[in-house]
Amino acid sequence: MSKEKLLSVENLSITQNGGPTLVNSVSLAIESGKCLGIMGESGSGKSLTCKAFLGLLPIKTFAVSGDIAFCGQRLDALDMRAMNAIRGKDIAIVMQNPMTAFDPAFKLGNQIIETIRVHLPVKKQEAFEMAVCQLEKMKLPRVRELMNSYPHTLSGGMLQRTMIAIALMMSPKLIIADEATTALDISTQAVILTEFQKIRKLGIAMLVVSHDFGVVAQLADDLIVMKNGNIVERGRTSDVLRHPQTAYTRELMEASILERRIG
Repeated sequence: MSKEKLLSVENLSITQNGGPTLVNSVSLAIESGKCLGIMGESGSGKSLTCKAFLGLLPIKTFAVSGDIAFCGQRLDALDMRAMNAIRGKDIAIVMQNPMTAFDPAFKLGNQIIETIRVHLPVKKQEAFEMAVCQLEKMKLPRVRELMNSYPHTLSGGMLQRTMIAIALMMSPKLIIADEATTALDISTQAVILTEFQKIRKLGIAMLVVSHDFGVVAQLADDLIVMKNGNIVERGRTSDVLRHPQTAYTRELMEASILERRIG
């Protein structure tokens, strides 16, 4: 028996207003509890595709067409208020650069508490304790001291784990990890990958965007390869990795292996 189709995208196209088509008729689906990987070089359209799901592309710059449904609800038909209720709660995002994900002018704890209270009907002290509990699960040191710190005083890995903690506090149905390990050193990447593997075991669906085959090989059930805004290959991750059907996929794999060796 097939699982519930959580996210369904049909014929998604993204055009720069007055300019070229950047994503061309992309269709994909993610089942409940499954992980889909999207791979491609920089500029292939993978991050634009994810931003389009969540209505994060400015309408003055981009024109988006196609059908985007989440839990059977058309996301592309929702107004901003309705989308804001879904973003961060039902669909959580772990972004590429943790150093720019938080406001440097405010203490980390205040930002976490505010995020919790936007989506959950809890008082400030309850939100504080929820944050402490989840951050401790991420094996972060001196959590209460961390809550009183400014973002720039933490390492990229600590901030990334903080983003994951915030995402999990909302009990999302889907987590989008957009190049979430790219800005981190190798040892910190390994820590974050371990956290993502734990998320998989919780039964939360994931969309993992990466240019690193090592990342998608560990996490993704299925894999899509993008080039110049088009899907050029798709299939079970193990099948794509063992028997890539396009020269582009093979080149990406070779580049990924070389990057890891140099790193």
